[in-house]
Amino acid sequence: MDSLKRGAILERAMKLIEMAMELAKRGDMDLSREYVNLALQYASKARVKIPLRYKRTFCRKCHTPLIPGITERRRIRSKILIRVCLTCGWIRRYDTRNPTRLKGSKIGRSRHKDREDGINRRS
Repeated sequence: MDSLKRGAILERAMKLIEMAMELAKRGDMDLSREYVNLALQYASKARVKIPLRYKRTFCRKCHTPLIPGITERRRIRSKILIRVCLTCGWIRRYDTRNPTRLKGSKIGRSRHKDREDGINRRS
């Protein structure tokens, strides 16, 4: 598959996830789950990765869109964000002390950035 088709399929998958969120807010959980399943099928068939921002909007186990207070419970305990799906009980924990991992971006500070900048001087 060429990159144009993959890009179009990825856009469609993201649009389906957004539509699933809107349907879940209105209360139509069955159709919203179907939209999420369809988006995942599109992405796997075209072998494209759904962005982390969209992946974290639905439950990995039952594919229900996660809306805080409606289908998801969020708690913070000891600087750990705990997300619980209220439909199936799926639990996910995120460490809030590392903001780059919390947001899901792989771009963070280099391990030895202070050495590169010359900050680690002992004179």
